[in-house]
Amino acid sequence: MTKRKLIPLLLTALLATHALAQNPGDPALPKAAAKPAKSKAATQAATNYIPKVKSALAKRWGDAVAARMSDFSHGATNVTFKLDATGAVTEFTVVANTSNAAFAKFCEQFVRETKFEKPPAVALEDGQIEIPFTFTIL
Repeated sequence: MTKRKLIPLLLTALLATHALAQNPGDPALPKAAAKPAKSKAATQAATNYIPKVKSALAKRWGDAVAARMSDFSHGATNVTFKLDATGAVTEFTVVANTSNAAFAKFCEQFVRETKFEKPPAVALEDGQIEIPFTFTIL
């Protein structure tokens, strides 16, 4: 399959994100700290902001990944990253990776170089918003 044909598939996979699940029985996984419940307005604002994050990533994905396809193996990289009130990336964590290390590193660099809109203030928790995302290479 040519790179031209892979780009739409990759973009589709990129946009088909899913919530990251923790396996509470696995002692190797960090345990999530209990957090106070978000208000309905905060939850709705965060939900409405996610498509803007996806759009910012999707705009750059095809061109960015096409040149590096031969470096990556098939698989998925599940990440979480935090954005501050300006939309700047403050933290990036690879939660799981079934591709290769080169793809995981590429995903981090890609996210850090992406310009995101400012998140709504009500969606911020401790001045940040956490975004779960899955990048997939087919």
